[in-house]
Amino acid sequence: MADSVKKPAESGNAKKGGGISGLSSGALKIIACVCMLIDHITLCFIPEPDRLKVLLDTEEIIWYIGRGIGRSALIIFCFLLVEGFFLTGDYKKYLIRMLVAAVVSEAAFDLMFKRLNSESFLTTQNVLFSFALGLMIMYVLEFLKDAYFYKSVVKYSIFAGLTCTFGFAAAALLRLDYGMPGIGLILVFYYFRFRGWRLVLAVVVWSIVCIFMNHQLEWAGLIALIPIMKFYNGTEGKLPKWFFYVFYPAHMLVLGIMRP
Repeated sequence: MADSVKKPAESGNAKKGGGISGLSSGALKIIACVCMLIDHITLCFIPEPDRLKVLLDTEEIIWYIGRGIGRSALIIFCFLLVEGFFLTGDYKKYLIRMLVAAVVSEAAFDLMFKRLNSESFLTTQNVLFSFALGLMIMYVLEFLKDAYFYKSVVKYSIFAGLTCTFGFAAAALLRLDYGMPGIGLILVFYYFRFRGWRLVLAVVVWSIVCIFMNHQLEWAGLIALIPIMKFYNGTEGKLPKWFFYVFYPAHMLVLGIMRP
């Protein structure tokens, strides 16, 4: 595994992926979308097994494999969110796109979980709201870094700690998908960007903490660190920016309609 995540190529041609080997952010996004699709297909059509069982039948094994594959999606998406935050030319447009996509996707999200016409449709909000909150937190942290870090590390640490605490609380109170674990993973990629094995260790620790927060399968997504750490080349690739914003609600809408 590489010593650190590769820094984005500096030239304009390289940024678009001209002749550079490895995986672009677009390629990683496709991998994450496939993992997410497998996860959601499993969720919709394979019954969840009794977690107290020791001997599993074929259908139950398929459930664990499908949901396990899906755990890679969050890790890749959170990594790309942080990369996008640092590489975007317009933070406000990035945040607006995320918020608009989150609002548009909410009906499809509730339909997939069969909550659209029930009193529980506000039980959980889709993960794009978590990503939007993560972008806001990172923006504030960057502001605090510029304002205080080089003048007073103590002040920066206090204000940054309060910002992160507010972010965790907001994720929990707003009932966002992945909630505090999702915000925690975004912060891991934010604080350990370009930190090599320290980043790997931080994500492993995050997955262990998730076990105690009723997210027992997150450890299965650690395999996503291989394409991120070993093959990511720091380029954008040729995938249109709108691809994910269309794919996310579209696949949930189709699965929601098809789900028995």
